[in-house]
Amino acid sequence: MATEQLFISVVIILVATRLLGEFSQRLRLPPLVGELAAGIIIGPYVLKLITPDQSLNVISDLGVFFLMLLAGLQMDPREIRKAGLRGCILSAIAFSLPFLSGFGIATLFGLGMLQSMFVGLLLSITAVPVSTIVLMQFGILETKVGNTVITAAVINDIFSLVVLSIVLQLHGANGAPVNITETTINSIIKILLFIGGIFLIDILFRKANAWFQRRGTYFFEKLHTKEAAFGILLISTILVSVVAQVVIGLHFIIGTFFSGLIVYKEIIRRENFERVYGIISAISFGFFAPIFFAVIGININMDSIANNLPFFIVLAIVAVVTKVGGGYIGSRLIRFSKDESLAIAFLMNGRGMVELV
Repeated sequence: MATEQLFISVVIILVATRLLGEFSQRLRLPPLVGELAAGIIIGPYVLKLITPDQSLNVISDLGVFFLMLLAGLQMDPREIRKAGLRGCILSAIAFSLPFLSGFGIATLFGLGMLQSMFVGLLLSITAVPVSTIVLMQFGILETKVGNTVITAAVINDIFSLVVLSIVLQLHGANGAPVNITETTINSIIKILLFIGGIFLIDILFRKANAWFQRRGTYFFEKLHTKEAAFGILLISTILVSVVAQVVIGLHFIIGTFFSGLIVYKEIIRRENFERVYGIISAISFGFFAPIFFAVIGININMDSIANNLPFFIVLAIVAVVTKVGGGYIGSRLIRFSKDESLAIAFLMNGRGMVELV
């Protein structure tokens, strides 16, 4: 896409998402509902103002990066650790029910084993950025419910990556024997080492709080601009994300989230943290988040849906029922109230990010 065309497309997206996002808020719905609708309306099947393009996908990925960094910055690693067991139980149920149901439905519609496994996997994933932005917009990200949902969603995506590695290995083997146990164990060990390392760094930072405060204060006093602090944080986050993606095989959104978690407010001083957080928040919600949700709408393939309508309808119903049902059952098992369990169940039902990758 030419630079001029990209610029015009971004302007159209921002105007459309702002208008429909505002309309959604007036209907007491999250702005992302209007932003998704805006993408569909301005996309290739309604007004035909914008067509799917790789340049827009890159901007959308940047939006995911900033949203997950913002979520990590806002949350406390200690609360994430506390929610670990609750998150594991919730995630296991909210992952397994859609996976098994999706696998069964795909098999009934005549898909092969690997294709059916892939369909089940797509239904079982929770889109962490979608859950994150809804929690932020309702101001409940840092509550017990918010911590549990994000922890479960991250674990859910980690499960999906382990299953995906098995599916890809089976696909590449072309019928040859595959050591699934070894593949699974290796993936789990890498993931646990990464997450354990992140939490170990956080614990060490807290133990050396006084030392880091003195060094951090001296360092940030030497910075004359907000942009310098923002740049340092951004480079550090990118480094952790690259390590997570390349070395361990995690999706970059998980690496970004965990890197945001270890930016300890007291180490860099709260006023410096607020400076950086304010910049990232303005960039995320003012520019990247609307584009991210609009691009999802623009990329929807209506022809594919129309050509496979019965399969699509059944799959959509099964996806919602099993994910919401699994989320509700899991939440009740970890002793949330009925109302809280229902809220968690629908928050776990967000899809449309990792599946696209």
